[in-house]
Amino acid sequence: MKIKFCGAARQVTGSMHLLELKSGYKVLIDCGLDYEQQKEFHHDIDVVFPFDPKQIDAVILTHAHVDHSGNIPTLVKQGFAGQVLCTPPTGELTSFLLLDSLKIMEAEQRKQNRGKKKKRPKQSLYGYKDLLDSLDRLLTLPFNSPFRMNDELEIEFREAGHILGAASVVVKVTEGEKEHRLGFTGDLGNFDSKLMKDPRPFRDIQYLVTESTYGGRFHSSTRTPEEEMLHYITETCVNQPGRLVIPAFSVGRTQAIIFAFHKLYAQGLLPDVKIFVDSPLAIRTTHVYSKYKEYLNDESLAFLKKHGSLFEFPNLEYIEDKRSSEMLQDYYEPCVIISAAGMVEGGRIQEHVRNNIRNSYCTILIAGFCAEGTLGHRLLNGQGYVYMMGKEFPVFAKVAKTDTFSAHPDHSGLRSYVEASGGKSLKGIFLVHGEESSMEFLKNDLEREGYNSVHMPMKEEVFEVI
Repeated sequence: MKIKFCGAARQVTGSMHLLELKSGYKVLIDCGLDYEQQKEFHHDIDVVFPFDPKQIDAVILTHAHVDHSGNIPTLVKQGFAGQVLCTPPTGELTSFLLLDSLKIMEAEQRKQNRGKKKKRPKQSLYGYKDLLDSLDRLLTLPFNSPFRMNDELEIEFREAGHILGAASVVVKVTEGEKEHRLGFTGDLGNFDSKLMKDPRPFRDIQYLVTESTYGGRFHSSTRTPEEEMLHYITETCVNQPGRLVIPAFSVGRTQAIIFAFHKLYAQGLLPDVKIFVDSPLAIRTTHVYSKYKEYLNDESLAFLKKHGSLFEFPNLEYIEDKRSSEMLQDYYEPCVIISAAGMVEGGRIQEHVRNNIRNSYCTILIAGFCAEGTLGHRLLNGQGYVYMMGKEFPVFAKVAKTDTFSAHPDHSGLRSYVEASGGKSLKGIFLVHGEESSMEFLKNDLEREGYNSVHMPMKEEVFEVI
């Protein structure tokens, strides 16, 4: 059996790993967009997969985020005819995220084609039909229930804790008298999350393919999510008449931030400041969180039982239509604006950042990881000027960062997870979904502790499992 690392190799986004059995059966673990290069959204090129999509027999989708799911419709468009296996919440969230991704691409396409005479206008990666075809292929499976795909291959989803329905997957392959057991983490969640259950380590694998997003980094916040939000809303909106603008992923991060504000409200600690959630996608996906309550942890379920809702309270207002979003520019009272996307790439957040970046009374609070090349990453690097929508803007707003809402474990969490998943008994550990420097730090640390065969695969590098 061979593993080919087709994406998220020495970078964070674009997760895509190909398993090829000796029989020729081929399974793809995730099929995501590459945010860091942005080629898919902004250049008139076709996605060229390092394999023939027609020869892929199945896709295993660990979770709904577009850097893991976003190229599935492209795969279908290019001839993939198999099923996509995922958990029920992942299936539902993926439908929303892929539709939103298509709308963003079509908007970008119209913008680039506007006023330009071209023989061949720019096209989206895929169309609505390809999207529907992809969703028709979804086959949902519960956690902790082995599923036999054929005589050689069995998979089982385990809780990853990253977002609702996020799964790690055990892949058991039988080839002759040999049995190989591989564990793919997908994206792991942070331990002690306010909404999600802790990631469940593997106990029964020989090889581990693990994300390494925060390798070499340690979560620095000593405040709880509620304390963190109270600090920033007080500093920005109470001690001065300012705005707190929070870029946040629509799925996972936004719900965690809303929950923190709701807990403050329930404790009587939330200042009388309006909180706007300006993300249609977040509004739709928040309903999915409410639907699949059994996937949430005990703390959130206890709060839900006591208060009747996780994501509804008087100070909160959801903004659904574009006109209401634009009217926020003329809202002159102190307020909080939570909007997508988390890396400040695309979505309504760019307009809110553009409208407030020259406001010295504004704080832009980055609440998660920002890949290199994204606007969020440039803001965090302290650039005095940034380019948005073809124009240069001076940065007068304060830019702050919090990792208290991180949906990934830090270096210590990754170490603990690897140790709990077999540790030094593992035949091989493959680090993916991380910047090269983060992988290098984690690799060196593991090797100092006596771990064997720790690899940092290059893109399209192939390893044989024996």
